[in-house]
Amino acid sequence: MASVDNSHGHEPYSTLEVRSVEASAPQDLEGSNKEAVPLPESQYPQVVDPHTAWDAPKPTGSPYADTEATAVQGQDDGTAKRRVCGLSPRIFYLILTGVILVILGAIAGGVAGGLTSSRTSRSSPTPDSDTVRNINILSTSKLAASNWTDPQGVTHRSVFFQDPYNAIIARQWDSQNNTWTTRNVSQFMQSSTSGPINPIPGTSLASASSDSRAGSMYEVRLWFSELTGNAQTISWVNSNNPIGNPDFWVYNASGLPTWNGTQLAVAWQRCPGDNCAGFWTLAYQGREGYIRIANSSDWTNNTRPVVRTNVVSAGASLALVPTLNGTYVDGMILATQRRPGSIGRSTFVGDWNWKEDDGTILDDVDPTFTRQFAATAMNNWNEALFVALSTDGSIKGVRWDGNAYNMIPEINLAQGQSTNFSAIAMTTDAMFYGISDDQIWEYSVDTSDPSTFRLAGKIYP
Repeated sequence: MASVDNSHGHEPYSTLEVRSVEASAPQDLEGSNKEAVPLPESQYPQVVDPHTAWDAPKPTGSPYADTEATAVQGQDDGTAKRRVCGLSPRIFYLILTGVILVILGAIAGGVAGGLTSSRTSRSSPTPDSDTVRNINILSTSKLAASNWTDPQGVTHRSVFFQDPYNAIIARQWDSQNNTWTTRNVSQFMQSSTSGPINPIPGTSLASASSDSRAGSMYEVRLWFSELTGNAQTISWVNSNNPIGNPDFWVYNASGLPTWNGTQLAVAWQRCPGDNCAGFWTLAYQGREGYIRIANSSDWTNNTRPVVRTNVVSAGASLALVPTLNGTYVDGMILATQRRPGSIGRSTFVGDWNWKEDDGTILDDVDPTFTRQFAATAMNNWNEALFVALSTDGSIKGVRWDGNAYNMIPEINLAQGQSTNFSAIAMTTDAMFYGISDDQIWEYSVDTSDPSTFRLAGKIYP
């Protein structure tokens, strides 16, 4: 389980804005019960017999004159109209009848509405949180990330995801200007003779970049799944001139059939020498369930199974990382989700050949509760870090020190702002990315102590 250190440090290029939410202080309204105020006792005039009225003594003192006059005017002499609450009886009872009808209607409507609401609540459950529409990022979007260095020594990074409209978006970092630029790759492909692209919503994404000076090969590539008829196949887009023309992308369809919902992992495999540019190597789950490897030397080649179908889980998590092999970085380690609950290692031994079972990277990784893997190289390609994202948003990791695997019991997300990740990715220069709360966060891995990820900032939006 990842822990969070709430202290804040220096963010090199991203200023996080916190919008304060002000709530009005609740007002405690005091009751205003009316009080009955006793009136002073008054002497009321007495009724006088009309036959002896001439002989009746009149009250003395002017204070009673007005009272008497009022009392006399208020007497019913048989000609004054009777009133109820100041209204004639007919109007009063009409209003009363209307009020009663309104009250009865309100009661009946409330009962009917309550019954309807009860039936609706039983038949229509509350939508799951995953179905709530995000504003910035598709709720099921995966992440991919890669890095490369240009001839001037400037570091470039690319982070890919899908927006709520299913478009593939790239966020690209330039260390010289310390800026992130957003590029809508799907939009660029709309006018392309090879496009448009139609990635499956929530498709696995895998990216790799090359910076080989042999042949000046500087490229950024992204792989994803599409539907070809009723079958899922793998396609990719690539930027062949990421400095001179970063908005120009080319679409390619490999036609490789996959297991529905396959996860993808890719790496740029360097040559065992200085006279070639290397190859793109892709790991995926084939239609029969095998974990297969495809290579850019011949995408149409019938790829070889690397891990047997009865060993891996359906939709197995994958990670592929280059490693030092002697004096050249032409080695690779493939991490796969194994049944019943572990991360297994397969090692590239050369010439399309792999050692299928080359040990266990990490135990206690239940495929039912695992979303995906990610990996990065460290210490000049001699070491590697593998992390697994759980369905609860937490991450666990293991370090390969060149000789053995050392489990990291707890990953500390120093200065972490948001840690309930739904997708993760890593570059080969030890940068970690995670989607959380409709945002993408960037952390740098402390390669001397890979249990610590330091917050670099929010990169999107």
